[in-house]
Amino acid sequence: MDLGQFLGILRARWKFAIATVVLGSAATAMYLVLTAPQYGSDVKLFVSAPPSGGQADYAAAFILTQRIESYADLVTDSGTMQRVVDQLGLDESYESVRSKVSAEVIPSTQTVHVKVRSDTPESAQRIAEATGAEVVGLVERLEAPSGDEDPALVARVASEASISDDRVAPNIPLVLGVGILLSIFLAIAGAILRDLLDRTVKTRQDIEDVTGSAVLSTLPFEPEVKREPLITGHSGPLAEALRVLRTNLQFANLDANRQTILVSSAVPDEGKTLVATNLAISLAQSGRSVLLVDADMRNPNVAEMLGLENSVGLVTALVGRATLQAAIQEHPSGIAFMGTGPKPPNPVEVLETQAMRDLLATVRGKFDTVIIDAPPMLPVADASILTTEVDGALLLVRHGSTTREQLRLAVERLETVGGRLFGTILNRTPRRVAGAYGDGYGYGYGYGDIPEIAGTEPRRSPRASSRGQRRAVR
Repeated sequence: MDLGQFLGILRARWKFAIATVVLGSAATAMYLVLTAPQYGSDVKLFVSAPPSGGQADYAAAFILTQRIESYADLVTDSGTMQRVVDQLGLDESYESVRSKVSAEVIPSTQTVHVKVRSDTPESAQRIAEATGAEVVGLVERLEAPSGDEDPALVARVASEASISDDRVAPNIPLVLGVGILLSIFLAIAGAILRDLLDRTVKTRQDIEDVTGSAVLSTLPFEPEVKREPLITGHSGPLAEALRVLRTNLQFANLDANRQTILVSSAVPDEGKTLVATNLAISLAQSGRSVLLVDADMRNPNVAEMLGLENSVGLVTALVGRATLQAAIQEHPSGIAFMGTGPKPPNPVEVLETQAMRDLLATVRGKFDTVIIDAPPMLPVADASILTTEVDGALLLVRHGSTTREQLRLAVERLETVGGRLFGTILNRTPRRVAGAYGDGYGYGYGYGDIPEIAGTEPRRSPRASSRGQRRAVR
């Protein structure tokens, strides 16, 4: 991983990183608030051998070297601590007291340094004094057990137990600094780990590695799309990216003057309906005659987005209840639109009919470009069936949502039926955004019978009247 990749991961995971640092710092601060302050008291014990002169002094010095570590260890012995508890009349166990006491031999000296930490300065001093006195008595008992002989070693209190109102623990600057540094480390490590475990597609290279196909356009995320989904009259980044897509499509099938293009995605909520609709508008703005067909009979959304009627359309034309001209509406943006019509109980069977193939052949001869908004590839077989009847397909990939496995399976399904993939579109980049554009799916199979339709002219919805009058295509 180079520096650019590292910075890219942090840029993509900045919310997670900041949240981790904030939570870690808050946990550190909470620890400091909830941890009771500790106060210290120190007492130093000097252990020596009584002078006797000659060889005896050398022997005493050797004995002192051997035993002083043992006496430092005996400071926190259970017997010593219990006697301290009894002497002070403490209302706690010797284990509790022992946890507050530590002892060590100061290197190259004959001094045992006893440290006590307690909840109050007075308590720390009392325990230190009692411990020092107890160790002095312990050395005397062990070195002269009979009481009538001179001890080989003696211990004395070299410095009285100290008292201070300054807390010794927790060390606020140290703990806070360590907590923040640890939080930063966890934020960076967590961001890298999440990126390694994340199997979603986020870059053009990810898509090209999986599909072996070029990314025809990268569409930016624009929050305004939810409120105004159509690019009619817009000149923002999304409109420009769609113009790039329109231009690149001209090179996808150079030999064809007329094109039938299917727009699909691996799974629902990738934004295919919005992209198909706006791509059709962008093509119409370039002077081409465009027909937008909503072939998602399970969950049609294009009519609502355009403000047109969906009660008459593809299904009614296929079953002969409306003429092709009556099933097609015009939109003020310049595109012609054919809705799904009433929902059939068997969308797959409808799409597999010879009537469907004939209809696609007919509209292909009437329009320069036919854009078909199809269901996602993986949940149902509808898109796979339609792929065999079109010049090529565009596959929508949602940034940070579609996984590599989903994309691979979608391309595999398309190749299985012999379909042609014109290319892919990376949608809603570069930011990670929760939620969808509103093209949610609820795929089911119990739609019931096709309702009777009076006449051959579709009814205009109130919304259609406000968006522009529908005109039959001649």
